[in-house]
Amino acid sequence: MGSDSFVIRFINVIASYLLKVLYNSSTYKVLNRIADWFRKCFGTSYVITILKREGTLVKLWDKSKTYKFFSQMLHSPTRLMRVEYEKKQHIFQSSKIFKLIVLATDNMHVLASLALFVIFIIPHSFWYNIFATMMAFGLLLLLFIKTVINKDTFFNFKHINFYLAIFILSIVLAQVFSIYPALGFRFLIFYLTCLLFVFILVNSIKNKDQLATVIESILMGVAIIGLYAIFQRIRGVPVNAAQTDLSLNAGMPGRVYSTMENPNNLAEILMMLIPFYVAVFLGSKSFIKRFIILGMAISPLIALGLTYSRSSWIGFAVAILMFVLLTNWRLVPLFLLAGIAAIPILPQTVYNRILTIFDSRDSSVSYRFLIYKTIGPMFENYWFTGVGLGSDAFMKVVQNYPLHTKVIPPHTHNLFIQVWIEVGLVGVLSFIGFLVSTVKKSIKSIVDEKDKYIKFSIIAGVSSLVGILTVGVAEYIWYYPRVMIIFWVVVGLLLAANRVREEN
Repeated sequence: MGSDSFVIRFINVIASYLLKVLYNSSTYKVLNRIADWFRKCFGTSYVITILKREGTLVKLWDKSKTYKFFSQMLHSPTRLMRVEYEKKQHIFQSSKIFKLIVLATDNMHVLASLALFVIFIIPHSFWYNIFATMMAFGLLLLLFIKTVINKDTFFNFKHINFYLAIFILSIVLAQVFSIYPALGFRFLIFYLTCLLFVFILVNSIKNKDQLATVIESILMGVAIIGLYAIFQRIRGVPVNAAQTDLSLNAGMPGRVYSTMENPNNLAEILMMLIPFYVAVFLGSKSFIKRFIILGMAISPLIALGLTYSRSSWIGFAVAILMFVLLTNWRLVPLFLLAGIAAIPILPQTVYNRILTIFDSRDSSVSYRFLIYKTIGPMFENYWFTGVGLGSDAFMKVVQNYPLHTKVIPPHTHNLFIQVWIEVGLVGVLSFIGFLVSTVKKSIKSIVDEKDKYIKFSIIAGVSSLVGILTVGVAEYIWYYPRVMIIFWVVVGLLLAANRVREEN
């Protein structure tokens, strides 16, 4: 019946005609030649060959006595407590409170989902970073109880590869040998909270259904903060001169921030998680679920535009390009063509905002170069050891050098430089090594995975990381702790999806 519909036939004729025009166009032919050139380069590139190969250090670490020693040491509390539990098991099993605890441990993925949902929706004025820390340690305690009462359950440390282990060690040493250790302690807690969420997600998610529960709960939270951002725009947001160069952005409305501290924080969170809407849409078999996910994605997309965050727009474009590349690289020319075609229909304020990226008169652009000029001498002195954890220690040290900015810069406006100046050369190299090894492993998983939901979830995770790391070139994305948490949550989801693929 559907094939006999006049409307369907009409749409088919129009689509066929447009595709014919596209394939015969000079623009498509040029883009197709560029894609062929890249394909040939990738096929013969030594760099690509290295990226495909599993790292020697990772393989050696998994088989090393050091890894086995630390693994045994970290498992020892579970074994000790399990012996005590078995002695008094009958007492615990008769307790109603204990039965509730057991029920909670059996649904760790649901509790993790609720925790992340709460992290999204609490407005900034009511948010305290201790909330996330309390949730992380509470979930860890439940996870530990589960390993004690369930003989078949142990902590999974496989995701802590060589690079992540060295990065964690670098964080601890950076705090111990910090120039101002008292100023760095709360930042050590931030790092610990984020890494605990990674650990909890990897140990809580054991199958596709649990992965779907966590991802889709997060997307519900993102949809809500997107709706709140739209409500802010309708109600009206005052233009903040501290966030926008008014001389180059005349007529631009106030930038929405929803439940976060400022528009850039909101934009960074949105651009990290929007790729997962695409993953759920493509990975779902149900038309109704796809329709719901499509509807949920509208508010975050609109909100991302209303933030007027240029770096996040670029990061989002890179993330979607990466998603297309990993899904079907042949569609890249079409994606680029669609991007070019969209430029004339952009709202004037958005178009003007994009143009300011390339304008050296823009205060936020010039300010970054002044920061780099300011931190240069400090960097020469501390490039190997770092100054210690946190922006507070950074500010305390940098004020001793000639300032080229009007005020003491709170950070370097670059994720990689900030990590480097805080934890030293070994720390930043191990951080980059962990990201590269995780992306390499994930790309291998994409090739082999048959389940669409898991495959597209991994693609979304990789795309999200590549996108937000692009933003990190121009922004210190971890300055606001909730953005830092979501960054590591994305890492946790990616590692969890890889675990599900390996074990199912």
